Formats: sequence, C-alpha cells, structure tokens
Amino acid sequence: MRAAGLGLGIVLVSTGAVQAHSPVPGIEGFYVGLLHPFSSPAQILLILSAGLLIGGFPRDRVRWLLAAFLGFSFTGLFWSGGDVPDTLAYTVVIATSALAAASAIRLFPAAVICVAVAGLLLGAMSVPDGGLMWDRFVTMSGSLAGLNILMLYMSGCVVVLKERVHWVMLPVAFRIAAAWIAAVSSMMLAIQFAPASSVAAL
Repeated sequence: MRAAGLGLGIVLVSTGAVQAHSPVPGIEGFYVGLLHPFSSPAQILLILSAGLLIGGFPRDRVRWLLAAFLGFSFTGLFWSGGDVPDTLAYTVVIATSALAAASAIRLFPAAVICVAVAGLLLGAMSVPDGGLMWDRFVTMSGSLAGLNILMLYMSGCVVVLKERVHWVMLPVAFRIAAAWIAAVSSMMLAIQFAPASSVAAL
C-alpha cells in the first residue's frame, strides 16, 4: 500500500499541463494517427470490408491487393477534395463487402478497384484539420502506418485461418460476416438520408 501511495504521489507531482487539442488524452502526434482508423464507424467498416475482401483471395493475389491499398492510402493523404462524405464511404463499404460476401475470386479487377478506392478514402479521412506542417506530417505518418498494419493483420488472419483451419463452414462464416457489414453499412447510409426528426427519435 505504501508503494502504491508513493507511486501515485510521484505521478501526481510529475503531471504536466493538459493539452486540450489532443483527441485522445495523453496521446499525441504519431500515436494519434496510429489510432485514427478507429475514430469513426465509416473508417472501421471500410477496414473490415477491405480486409475480408483481400483475405478471400489466394496468397499470390493478396500481395497485389495490399500493394494497391498501400499506394492509394498514401495518395489519399494528398487528396485535395476536403472531407470525405459518409455517404460515399458507406457506398464503397457496401460494394466492397458485397464483393467479399459473393466470394467473387474471378472478379479480381473489381476487387483491386474496391480496395484502391477504400484505401484512397481512408487516406483522405486521415488528414488532420490543421496545425504545423511537421505535426501534420507526423500524424499522417502514424495514420498511414496504422491503416496498413491493420489491413496486413486482418487480411493475413483471414488467409491463415483459411489455410490452417479445415472447417467446411469457415468460408461461409467469412461471407456471412461480409454480408452483415454490407447490411450495417446500408442502414448507416439510410440514416444519412433520413429526416433529422426521424434520426432524433431513434
């Protein structure tokens, strides 16, 4: 108990001023960007749908899809189109997850397009609103790293599970998950067009 009290006292004494501009208390710069993909439902759904789509392909094609995601997420950081509308993001999620649910391995070009557009939107959604050039660069570097690490791990987990778990229903489970993501995104898209009074009633 004495050690815990002493530790608490040291923490309280060494605590600095609170910085109100940080979106996550105690986390700034690169780490804010690293966590940014979790900051909105649209981004989370984009990552889930793209990860399931990429992981549904054979290993030799996964690398090309990951490369497309990396390239277009980097390009999205320099997109001058301003804020990405949620309606556009949810529309891309529906298309991407529907393709994953259909398990359309023969439609590789369509998958590349969906993954590329998802990466472009996620990159554009990761651009900070303002600040010094160096601070923006550090935050965007964290966002780029976070996005691509998440995509690598998610699609990699799907690929490894498909190769090592010999359960006949596993591919069906992935397709059901993709279909649910499409359904949730459809509801989120419908909310965007619903009257304000109807949304308030929910």
